[in-house]
Amino acid sequence: MPATDFLPRKLFNAFSNMGVGSDPLKGLLALIGNPEYVAFFDDHLGTRSGTWPAGTPYAATVGTGTEVIGITQAVGGVMRLTTGAAGSDSAGQGFGLNWSGDRGFYFIARCKLSTRITNVKFEIGMTDAVDDDGAVAIKATPTFTATDCAVFVFDRTDDAEVTFVSNGGTTDANADATDFDIVNDTYFVVEIVCKGPTDTTGDNVAGYINGQLIGSGNINGARPLTIWAYVEDLANSAATGFDVDYWGCVGPRVAQWGVTT
Repeated sequence: MPATDFLPRKLFNAFSNMGVGSDPLKGLLALIGNPEYVAFFDDHLGTRSGTWPAGTPYAATVGTGTEVIGITQAVGGVMRLTTGAAGSDSAGQGFGLNWSGDRGFYFIARCKLSTRITNVKFEIGMTDAVDDDGAVAIKATPTFTATDCAVFVFDRTDDAEVTFVSNGGTTDANADATDFDIVNDTYFVVEIVCKGPTDTTGDNVAGYINGQLIGSGNINGARPLTIWAYVEDLANSAATGFDVDYWGCVGPRVAQWGVTT
């Protein structure tokens, strides 16, 4: 008999058609493995004896100076981005251009500045390149290296606010998290939601810190995006560290076999 008599040909939308299970459960399953979604989640567990990112799915590290990026031994697991000690030394880590605004995505990360909150810049979110030395060129009245991005950025050459910014659509996001005060060596959670195609202004993206909406704007939904973390030392002093406890992104896969998901 043909193999199709045995293969679950509707597997790709089996979870959304599940007769049992709550929506939160379906969301959890989507992160574990579901052919309806392109999903990635990393809790940065384990230990490594080789040079990061060899042997991992991550893109090559980027930065100015001598960046050191990899898993550190910590309860719960941590990926630490560490810059060199010279002014403008930086460290950045992308993953892969596996998501887009047109399909929609949800990004989450738990992160902190591990060493200091002065003389430092960081970025965390979604961007369109794995090899840019920073997605945001200037935070004040934002200008961008990235053509398409939605990230949280902190830059003490501008002010002491964490800001949600976006680029690529008609209206760029540029909203300070005024009710959030960043504290050294203290974790916070960022989330970015893109609901998929909207209109000619571009796809809408919204950014949250610790569950609070910070702002929204547009991106060009057609460009592929990667998860992204970046830190820069702004003064000749000491190496600067940025910790990502966990991060992940999930978005719908394109329609398969002529069926809309």
